[in-house]
Amino acid sequence: MSHYSEVQIEFRDGAALVAALVRLGINPEGIKVHKESQPLYGYQGDKREQRAHIIIRRQYVQAYANDIGFERLMNGTYRVWISDFDRGTDGQGKYGDAWLGRLKQAYGVEKAKAEARKKGYRVTEQKQDDGRIRLICRR
Repeated sequence: MSHYSEVQIEFRDGAALVAALVRLGINPEGIKVHKESQPLYGYQGDKREQRAHIIIRRQYVQAYANDIGFERLMNGTYRVWISDFDRGTDGQGKYGDAWLGRLKQAYGVEKAKAEARKKGYRVTEQKQDDGRIRLICRR
C-alpha cells in the first residue's frame, strides 16, 4: 500500500484548477468535482483516510496508480494528496515536482484567462520558444 504525501499549493479557484488538469492532458471524464470531500482510493480499490473535493480517479492517473486529490481547506486553498508511488520516492515520478510545476503554470494561465474574460477581453495565447506562455488580451 502506497503512502500519501501532502503538498501545500496556492490554488484557490477550483474551475481554473480543473481546466489546468485538462490542459496537462488529464481526461476530463476522470476528474470528479464534489461539494463535500470524498475519500481517495488506492491502486487496489481500498478506501484511504485522505479526502478531497477534486479527484483524479486512479484509472486516469497511470497503471497501478492511486487517486490524486485536491482537498479544499478552510482558508480557500487546496491541499494536494499524491501517493509516494505516483510522485516517485524522490519526487521525480510522473506526478512529482516537475508535474506540480507544470500544473502551477497551467493554473496561472487558466486563472488569468478566466479573469480577462470576466472583464470582457478575448484571450489568445502564444507558446514561446522557451516554453513560457504569452497571453494576448483584446477587447
